[in-house]
Parts: sequence; structure tokens; C-alpha cells
Amino acid sequence: MQSDDMHLLTVVAEAILEEMLIDEVRAMGAAGYTVTDARGWGRHGKRRGNWRAGGNIKLEVVASADLCDRIAARFKEQYETDYGLLMFTIPVALKN
Repeated sequence: MQSDDMHLLTVVAEAILEEMLIDEVRAMGAAGYTVTDARGWGRHGKRRGNWRAGGNIKLEVVASADLCDRIAARFKEQYETDYGLLMFTIPVALKN
């Protein structure tokens, strides 16, 4: 896979989804992921620092544009109706 085909998929989601999202990302073939706690304000309201009870996570995956698109489509189909999600991709240039 050429590095010019790589994208960063960022998903901001409710913390309760963390394990399910990780399982999906791994099952779909991602080589890795990063999860961090996230807070902020947006369409779904202000998210406070009480992470596990009602906070958000940020899940990031670097993969091919195709895989990022498939993961995002799956998350949209499976979770967006019942949970707050924000998803976007950007092209990345890997340096290692």
C-alpha cells in the first residue's frame, strides 16, 4: 500500500461504544488504532469530564482510504441512529 493512499479516520463517539468500535475496527482489518478521551461542545451538547459515565472518546485509525470509508459506513449504519458520532477523514503522509 502506498503512503499517498493513506487516510486518518477520526471518530468522536460516546464512550459507551469504545469496545464495540474497537472490535469492529479490528474485525475489518485495521492494523491499529488510537483511543483518547475527548470533551467539547457541538450538536450533541457539551460533554464533560465524567468520561465513563457520559463522556466521549476519539478513535483514530490510519489506513487506506477504502478501509476508512468502509469503517465509517459501518459505524454510520450500526450506531448513528442511537448514538452521537462525528466522523471525518483526511489524507496523511506517513513518515515512518
